[in-house]
Amino acid sequence: MLIIIERLLNDAVLGFLALVSLFLMITPSIFSLSDYRLYLLFLVEYSIIFLFATEYVAALLLAENKKSFMLNRWRILDAYIILLALVAFLPVTPEVLRNSPVLRLLRLGRLALLGTRSGLALKPVADASAIPAMETTPELSVRALGESGEKFESIPWEQALQRIASVEQDWLFISGITEDRLKPVADVLSVPLNALQGLFQSSVPRFGRLENFSILFFRYPVHIKAGTRLQRTPVMLVGTADNVVVLSRERTNLETYVEQRLPELDANMPRMVRATIALAGEIIRAYTEVTEHLETTLIKLETEQATLNDADFLARSFTVRADILRVRSSLKHLKGVIRDLSQGQLSIPGLDTGDREYFRLLADDAGDLYESIEDQRESLQSLVDLRINVSSFQMNRVMRLLALLTTLALIPATAGGLLGMNLQDTPWPGTLAQVSFGLAAGMALSLYIFAIKGWLR
Repeated sequence: MLIIIERLLNDAVLGFLALVSLFLMITPSIFSLSDYRLYLLFLVEYSIIFLFATEYVAALLLAENKKSFMLNRWRILDAYIILLALVAFLPVTPEVLRNSPVLRLLRLGRLALLGTRSGLALKPVADASAIPAMETTPELSVRALGESGEKFESIPWEQALQRIASVEQDWLFISGITEDRLKPVADVLSVPLNALQGLFQSSVPRFGRLENFSILFFRYPVHIKAGTRLQRTPVMLVGTADNVVVLSRERTNLETYVEQRLPELDANMPRMVRATIALAGEIIRAYTEVTEHLETTLIKLETEQATLNDADFLARSFTVRADILRVRSSLKHLKGVIRDLSQGQLSIPGLDTGDREYFRLLADDAGDLYESIEDQRESLQSLVDLRINVSSFQMNRVMRLLALLTTLALIPATAGGLLGMNLQDTPWPGTLAQVSFGLAAGMALSLYIFAIKGWLR
């Protein structure tokens, strides 16, 4: 109940009521009113004050910190105006004081109410998405492939650097990496630092080769939930044929999904090849989930678009379009990289002809996903075009109606301009009834012409 009161008595409504109260306060000074009308004016004024008091009490009960609420300068002003108005209702208030000029002067405090409430109502609502996020250092997590070759186990950061520097076969996932943690990794891998800085600078999937090292960069989708924007975190795969490191800027569950794919791959396959296939498969799985989510969102938008106003529809369609275009761009580059790996145009250490079949299958899946997201982009564009055309058609109907009304009003306006204020002493003989009949006939005939032309439909 309190929430409903707070929602109905918002700043826009209270600002309007404050404006009405201001005019009611001035009315007795301009018009001569009877006692009965003054009494009605009094009731309306205090009904408005009662609504302000109701909103204040509801907001106070809903506030989490009631002390901060009561000490807020705007709420102090609200309470001040409400209490001043309610003084007249107290039984102990003398009749002389109720009608004193001082108490009337205090009623001018409603000007302050009008200013504050109107100002709050007109103040644009801050867009949460426009507020910059607080920069926080992500939690560091290091997991290494265990002796079984199927599970990843947590290890300390210092031990991870030692294992990367060794020549033994290894596979590590490091999430929560920051730029200051990037240099030690580059040093132990013996690769240029700028080769790894793409984790913080690149935006599209890419594949690179540095002597014996290969680098695969992509963005991994996270936080795929209804009502939220698509979020992706940069991930980089770097290493030699048998020493692999996967770096990510945020904490992800990427290694958990990769573990599920490892039993499907040959354990004797070179680590870099095995890691690339497993990661590419997981990327495609994640983007498949994203594509399905976007398709569901698009279907929901198509279903609800008839009930949405233009502003809400365009806002939601813009959000969906932005996500679709980001996914489309990632899939376009991803399928190109996987296709080149399957065709031999790109190569990674240890990759032989037999292993390229895995990449061929992944390339087909990535191509299908790209076609699906391309279809969604075209469907959304068709939906937006339909909405724009419908809005334009409705606007044309409104303009056509205004043109018809203007044309009809032109007939009596012309007659009035020719005849003047009255019909007496005019050079044209005729009575008011005759003129009215002529005007009605002209307007009826014009309306009939518009109807048979189809302009009224």
